[in-house]
Amino acid sequence: MENAAQDENRVFSKLAVLNTDTVQGTNLVAIKCTVGGAILATDTATISFTMIPVDPHDENWQKCWLFTGSDGLTYPAVATSAGRLLIDS
Repeated sequence: MENAAQDENRVFSKLAVLNTDTVQGTNLVAIKCTVGGAILATDTATISFTMIPVDPHDENWQKCWLFTGSDGLTYPAVATSAGRLLIDS
């Protein structure tokens, strides 16, 4: 599990669940970006678990970046071990 990095203002980086885990949320990984600030992403990686909605106020997920699904529920961001955010293009 990776810890969120902090900048000089104590702002934490965003974390995502690791796409190769068999159980959602077992390991967290920091989402990476380019020097210019663009989020690194991939549209070819897949997940090894079934996505389940999570409560954005649940202590177990408070450090994980959340998104609203098309069903209106919140789901954790998913990234590769290299920190590339999984997207559906």
